[in-house]
Amino acid sequence: MAHEDRSNMTKSIELNTENKANEQKTTQQELADAHSEIADLKLQIAWLERSYE
Repeated sequence: MAHEDRSNMTKSIELNTENKANEQKTTQQELADAHSEIADLKLQIAWLERSYE
């Protein structure tokens, strides 16, 4: 019984670790997407400013 409890705890820890890794990847992807969108918006602003000059 104790062996089964340890096995279940190990599986739970592995799942938690995997979930945190996936969350971190998701957060990193969101950050990369945000940086890309910011760069695109800066280009759009630059083009708009050029048309006024």
